[in-house]
Amino acid sequence: MYEVFWNDRKIVISSPDNIQFIKTVVRFENISSPEEVKDWFFDFTNSDNVSVVLSHPLPEKFWKEMFIPAFNQVPAAGGIVIRDEKFLFIFRNGKWDLPKGKIDAGESEEEAALREVAEECGIKGHQVTKELPSTFHIYQSPYHDIPVLWILKETHWFEMSYQGNESGTPQTSENIANIKWFAKSELGEVLANTYENLKPVISYYCVFKSFN
Repeated sequence: MYEVFWNDRKIVISSPDNIQFIKTVVRFENISSPEEVKDWFFDFTNSDNVSVVLSHPLPEKFWKEMFIPAFNQVPAAGGIVIRDEKFLFIFRNGKWDLPKGKIDAGESEEEAALREVAEECGIKGHQVTKELPSTFHIYQSPYHDIPVLWILKETHWFEMSYQGNESGTPQTSENIANIKWFAKSELGEVLANTYENLKPVISYYCVFKSFN
C-alpha cells in the first residue's frame, strides 16, 4: 500500500483485497498510461473528495509504472533529531515542520538529510541512527503556471541523535521563524499544527518510541 498527500488530502494505492471497508474507491484495473493518471489527478484536485483509494490488483506495478511517471519527481531528505528524550522541530510558514530539503547532485539521501538539519537548525555533530519510511506528497511547481506542472516529492527520513549543547538557530532565509525541542508528551501540540504528510512520521514517535 502507498500513501500520497496533496495539501491535506490523501491518495491511497492498494489492492482490492485491502479496501472492502472503504467507500471512496476508484478502480484502476484498466489503466493504460501515466497520462490517464495525470488526467484523473486533475479531476481529483477539482473534486470535493478529502481522500480516495486507487484500487489495482498489482499496486506496486501500478505505483512504479503508472503513478510515479505521471509526475515530475523531486527527491528530498530530512531528519527527526532526538536529544535528551526531546525532538527537534522547526516553525515555518505558520506550521510545525521537520528539517528537510532537496537532495543535491552527488549527495546520498543520508548526506542530504544531515546537511539540511545543519542548515535549517544551526546544529552540528548530529548522527543518523536509523532510516525511516519515506513520505510522498504532490505540489504544483511555483515556476510553471501554464501548463500546470505537478511535482511528486519523495522525502527520505532519518532518525538522528544529537549530543551537542547548542539549542540551534533557525535559518530565517528559508522562512524558519523558530526551532523548538518537544518532549514526547508535547507532540500533540505539533500534530495539531503540522502538515498531513508528516503526521504518520510524528505519530510513530507518539505511539512506539520508548526511552526506557
